[in-house]
Amino acid sequence: MIKKIRYRLVWNRSGCLNQRGEGLVQIEAEQQHRKIYFSTHTYVLPEQFKNGCIVNASNADGLNYALFSMIREVEDVELDYIRKGVEVTLPLLKEAVKAHLSPSAKLTDFGQEVVGQSERNELTKQNYRTLFNNLEKYKSGIRITDIDYQFVVSYDKWLRSSGIAHNTRISRLRLLRAVLNEAKNRDIISSNPFERFKIQQMVSKKGYITAEQLRELEALKLKGYEDIVRDAFLVGCYTGLRFSDITALRQSHINDGWLTIAMQKTKFTVEIPIGSLWNGKMMGMIAKYGGDIGKLTKKLGNNAVVNKTLRGLLDSVGADAKITFHSSRHTFATLLGQQGVDLTIISKLLGHKKLQTTEIYREVDRSSIELAVANL
Repeated sequence: MIKKIRYRLVWNRSGCLNQRGEGLVQIEAEQQHRKIYFSTHTYVLPEQFKNGCIVNASNADGLNYALFSMIREVEDVELDYIRKGVEVTLPLLKEAVKAHLSPSAKLTDFGQEVVGQSERNELTKQNYRTLFNNLEKYKSGIRITDIDYQFVVSYDKWLRSSGIAHNTRISRLRLLRAVLNEAKNRDIISSNPFERFKIQQMVSKKGYITAEQLRELEALKLKGYEDIVRDAFLVGCYTGLRFSDITALRQSHINDGWLTIAMQKTKFTVEIPIGSLWNGKMMGMIAKYGGDIGKLTKKLGNNAVVNKTLRGLLDSVGADAKITFHSSRHTFATLLGQQGVDLTIISKLLGHKKLQTTEIYREVDRSSIELAVANL
């Protein structure tokens, strides 16, 4: 039978002092005459360590509290496995502590480890890091097993009271749900509280321009940079591409009436039948620039400058003040929906993996309701 692991603090096991003459304090874990070590990242002078604790230091009490808390955290990992009927060996303990893959692990440590090793894109990883910082602000040191239904309810209430936007709150709850799903898949928790807690839907933030406003925008007689910005916005309305995808768009992405491009944000490849969609308006745009769409997209500049110029153009056609360049993507989805195009097709054209994401882009108005009723 494998015996219980014994823990203690040891000093300067390597026999090497740093430039200040300090040695490293480590946690020694011993089991059946075998030992492994965990760094505490704490260095003290020789005269400041005696009988397994810090002495003769101005902050000795605080250091000792922190060090013995670290021992307790490591031992909690062992006890978690024991409660689950698993015989804990030193290699198993070392891997579990290193990877933060135990019920006693802090939620933020576990999440950062899992997300860091995943194939998620960098923007998504940054969103997770923002979530973890937010959770630490709400309740520092929260453990995975502390996350229950009541915690989620309270966290949601705290997010509401903090004044953040509706969609930002929904996004953070979704990311938290994904982290807990990872914990469930690893048998760290038996159930995810989000199986009971239902997350609200996101709402459209950007709006869209109507078909009539789109026609008016197309008809504007413009020159110079205003013409370029208007045309780029129309490209977004004709294709549903994001600003970052439009700036990356080149003629090589277009072949036989199809636009094929890997999206900058998600790396998901979309295929758009621009030769037939919207009566081939995108093909007309390409012809305007001498058969090379890159002559347009290379001249755009950054999003902020484009939006500043675009605002005046949109005002002239009576578009809502909240409309931005990204609204061209909403316009694309909304107008397709009003024409009766199935949501799954719109989702595919936008490059969405989930239909719920597409729902926040496609606005519902009277014309789409009337069309749905007429088709009954």
